[in-house]
Amino acid sequence: MGHSVIVHLIRHEKTAANIERKYIGWTDESIITKNVEYDLPIQPESVYGSDLKRCRETAHLYFPTAYFHPFKKFREMNFGDFEMKTYEQLKDNPLYRQWIDFPKTVIPPNGESFANFTERIIHQFRQIVAASGDYCFVVHGGVIRVLLSVFGPKEESFQQIAVQHRCIYTLQWSNWTSFEGGARCELLSVVPIMEKENS
Repeated sequence: MGHSVIVHLIRHEKTAANIERKYIGWTDESIITKNVEYDLPIQPESVYGSDLKRCRETAHLYFPTAYFHPFKKFREMNFGDFEMKTYEQLKDNPLYRQWIDFPKTVIPPNGESFANFTERIIHQFRQIVAASGDYCFVVHGGVIRVLLSVFGPKEESFQQIAVQHRCIYTLQWSNWTSFEGGARCELLSVVPIMEKENS
C-alpha cells in the first residue's frame, strides 16, 4: 500500500454493565464472553488499546497471538458520580440533565470534561500513528466515536455517531501526508466480527 495509513478500530466485547445499560468509564470490569473463537479478516502482530480489562481481554480473544500495548490515555471517559449508574437512576438529577443536553460544556461531578477526554485520545492516537502503515486498536465506544468524529470521512458530531460491538471500523488514507495534515480519511468500512463455524 506504499505510504497509505490504515486504522482498524474495534470496540471491546460487552461487559455486564453494558448489558445493564450503565455508564461504564474507568470501572475495570471483565468481558462476559471469553471462550468463543472468532473469524477476523485481519491478524495484526501488534494491537493498541486501553489498559482496562475489557479491552485487554477482547484483544486476547480476537488476536491471541498479537502483542497488546495498553495505554491509560485510551480509557473511556471518566463519568465521575454518574459511573455505573443507568439513565433511570439519573434522570431526575438536574446536573445529569444538563450534562445530557450540553455534554461539551457540563462536566459530571468528579468526572472528566469532554475537552480533556477528546484531547487525551487524539494526543495518544497521533503518538502511535506516527508513520504510514496498518494499525489496530481495541478500545471503548466513546474513544471510537471521538476518532470517527475527527477522522471519519464525513463531518459528524460525537453525539451523532453510534458504535457497535463486534464490528471493525477501518479508516483509510491513501498517503501519510494527508493523515499528518489532519485530513479526514478517504474511506470508512464497517465489517462485522463473526464467530467461527464449527467444522
